[in-house]
Amino acid sequence: MMRYFPLLFLSLFFCYKLGISQSQTTIQGVVVDSVSNETLFSASVALLHASDSSLAKGVVSDDKGFFRLSNVSQGSYILRISYVGYDMFYKTLNVSSPHKNIIVDTIRMRSLYNVLGGVVITDTKPIYSFDGEKMIYNVSEDAEIQSLTLSDALQNAPSVEVDIEGNITLRGVSSVEIWINNKPSKLNAENLKTYIQQMPANVLDRIEVISNPSAKYAAEGTGGIINIITVSKIKMNSFISFGINASTRPMTSPWLSYMWANEKFSINIYLNGNYSHNKSKGSGYNLLFDDNKDTASYQTYSNENKNSSYSGSSFLNISYNIDTMNSISFWGNVYGGYYNSFSTRELYRKEYAIVGSEYKYSTLSDNQSNNYNMSGNVMYQRKFNNSGHYLRTNIGANTYNSLQNGYYERDYLTQNELDKTTLSTDKDKNYGLDAKIDYSYPFSKNGELSLGIFDNFSRNKGLIYEDTLLPGTQNYRLDSIRYRDYISLSNAIETYASLRQRFGNFTVNVGLRFQYKQIDYQMINSPKDNIKQNYPGLFPSFHASYRTKSMHNFRISYTRRIAYPGARQLSSFVIYGDESFSTGNPFLEPTYTHSMDGGWSKFFKKIGDVGVSSYFRYTKNEINSLTDVVFSDFYGRVVNYSVPVNSGSGYQTGGEFRFNYRLKSYMNIRFYSNVYFSHAETMFDYPETSLRNDTLIVTESFSYSFRLNYWAKLFKILTVNASANYRSPTKSLYVENQATYSINCGMRADFFKRKLSVFVNVRDIFNWNKREYNTNSVYYKAYNTTKYDSRFVSAGFTLRFGKIELENRAKSGM
Repeated sequence: MMRYFPLLFLSLFFCYKLGISQSQTTIQGVVVDSVSNETLFSASVALLHASDSSLAKGVVSDDKGFFRLSNVSQGSYILRISYVGYDMFYKTLNVSSPHKNIIVDTIRMRSLYNVLGGVVITDTKPIYSFDGEKMIYNVSEDAEIQSLTLSDALQNAPSVEVDIEGNITLRGVSSVEIWINNKPSKLNAENLKTYIQQMPANVLDRIEVISNPSAKYAAEGTGGIINIITVSKIKMNSFISFGINASTRPMTSPWLSYMWANEKFSINIYLNGNYSHNKSKGSGYNLLFDDNKDTASYQTYSNENKNSSYSGSSFLNISYNIDTMNSISFWGNVYGGYYNSFSTRELYRKEYAIVGSEYKYSTLSDNQSNNYNMSGNVMYQRKFNNSGHYLRTNIGANTYNSLQNGYYERDYLTQNELDKTTLSTDKDKNYGLDAKIDYSYPFSKNGELSLGIFDNFSRNKGLIYEDTLLPGTQNYRLDSIRYRDYISLSNAIETYASLRQRFGNFTVNVGLRFQYKQIDYQMINSPKDNIKQNYPGLFPSFHASYRTKSMHNFRISYTRRIAYPGARQLSSFVIYGDESFSTGNPFLEPTYTHSMDGGWSKFFKKIGDVGVSSYFRYTKNEINSLTDVVFSDFYGRVVNYSVPVNSGSGYQTGGEFRFNYRLKSYMNIRFYSNVYFSHAETMFDYPETSLRNDTLIVTESFSYSFRLNYWAKLFKILTVNASANYRSPTKSLYVENQATYSINCGMRADFFKRKLSVFVNVRDIFNWNKREYNTNSVYYKAYNTTKYDSRFVSAGFTLRFGKIELENRAKSGM
């Protein structure tokens, strides 16, 4: 590919020279804050063609708020100016003759929320920005990502990693809260993965990464918050678009969206369907040792998996401005799907405790499930003035229902008496209600007080059972050992107070949040395993930022956070599998985290922007899953089991580096790296009679990851992109995950003034992506590798009618 780079650079140079030779008209002006009259540095200034709102030219304002658009051709235009935390500015301009200089009156930008200190740190089209505690990735302004998926967009967000299975980590921590449009997603783990892997990136407005959330946000979770925004402010008019995305996996996903809006009323409808199929192969082994550290058993296996799904979603958003001070909005979402998972395994097991105990057998499982998720929210906002004084109320509800039926078959090569056939059923019904009130009062020109209260209730009813085929008959009998009938209740009440004050270019935000959570897990068929816990707590936060006139940006923060154990993790009810079992731990305690974060960033007019940050996170009682071995009377031999444990205390410290280079508007190169060291100490409390003496386990890991992205525009209609990703091995309690890496590339072409777009992408060109991990304790050793069909070609098209400016809001998945 390197041999094409000279041609690429010559093409870009030719396009640049051709563009500057056409006209001599100049448009210039100054951008200031409407209240303080302070000049706004690095405001994004875009000149749009009035006919279709496509981009003609773009610059950013300098440190005196001044901007100049040079070499503008004759025609009608819309001048659009944006700045983080401010309302969008529009002005119609007509260029009637060349060699004419147009001086625009001083442009006074109006603050949206009286947010102080929000600073854009990127260039012409702001890809990255800071707004208080938020690191913002403006997806709608990133041409490189438009033909890809939400999963790819998350990979470009600061500090975020997404693995091949759709699992998300933030700075190497997996307990991340995923929000959609400023609210927790309320999707279960599998539906969330589907949402992330299938949602087109061009439905997104921005992704807000809050690595150290203040007291204004929920204190739950140790990994921070990722807020996915699909709705942006629209002035007026209508827009409709549709398209189809497909891949060789295979995958097919048609979608349709419509948006109509005027100054008072707007409606947004989005429909999406999806069919997907994927395959994977795996293999591995495990060794089990008894308390004397003698080998108890050895097992090897290989498996093949095939998964297919049919799903669809619909979204409706209605907003109405009652008057200039009162507004009401409603959104609702329906998501449903059918899923099929088929897998086969070949296994060999040898038991050393019993002479001649060798087993060869195969298993087959076929699971079908269907589910649907419905959620809705009504919001009313009362503004008392246009300076950020408002009261906002939200009332929401959601429901989730699923039914899974499975068939399982175990066939021994010689010991036919051990053959087994089962039918399983898993029913799940869930609903939730929530209400929230937020109040914001700007008590001075540079100060703001925010107060809020939140209540969230959820109820989950589950029923799981298996029927086993009686030998020599066609009759099935209920397996009472594997029967579970339960109700899980959760209720959380939260309040917060947050104070923000600016002193010149220095901004301080302090907050305090109180949370009280109740967990009630009731095993209907086994009351002795019921669990009920209450968790009250106070969670302070501190954030400070400072910027200089030369656009150096500094920030520092501290928060205390909590991660609650799940209801199932607390119940001691034993779940028996085919070869192992799992149980909960009623003595689990919440995980508490003290998190500190600091960073510096700088915007450069010539090259783009650069950012460096460091962080330190101290964790107490982190919850991990421990795999151990024990002799089981149920199985009649030594088997492995898993149980959640509090793995003592530990810390993680690291640093990030980000560099964004842009050559005019024709080329963009981005580099991001994250390096961190983690240390954890786990103390086991074995009985005095136990033969085990490894009571203190120290786990240390040095890990790093990087991403390199390249994007270029050729001949005005064609864009090309390429990316490389690498993540080093990581460690947790007894487990080491091996490195992952991939290279991707693609191209997109826009025709008829972007009314038609087509794209082709190749994912994981060299088919490298797989999941590989080792488990290594004194009593249990295991290795597993799973290879996915991660190399595939995807293609698609989009047709647009109406104002292109409406596109970010018209396509919305949540």
